[in-house]
Amino acid sequence: MPEPTTLILHCEPCPRCVLHAWQLIEEGRLLWRSEWECDTCGFGAPETCNLDEGWGLPPQEIRAAVVAAEGTVPLLLRGAPAAALKVLRDELGLTMRELLTTVHDGYAATPTEARHLTSLLRESGFTARTL
Repeated sequence: MPEPTTLILHCEPCPRCVLHAWQLIEEGRLLWRSEWECDTCGFGAPETCNLDEGWGLPPQEIRAAVVAAEGTVPLLLRGAPAAALKVLRDELGLTMRELLTTVHDGYAATPTEARHLTSLLRESGFTARTL
């Protein structure tokens, strides 16, 4: 009788896994997705390297992967700060101190964040531009 074969599925990314992360705009909202790719575990296997996603800003490690792949663009804000504060608070979840710094210094946005925020800010009557 042949020996049984054992299949080991990784529940955590192995050293050969590569994280793919991206952001998009769907239904007028920011959406992030991430997925692990591995030549050992497979690609997107439901038990191992499955797709993860969520609305709004991604978790820090996912955003770092997006920034590493796409870079950032400075989002510069001009005009009445009150309108911008509400949009930025609602979309980015920033603290009041972070909001004031963002209005004063700008925001290092991913390209997708910049498109989304610029659109929302313009709808609120606030002038925003990227460099």
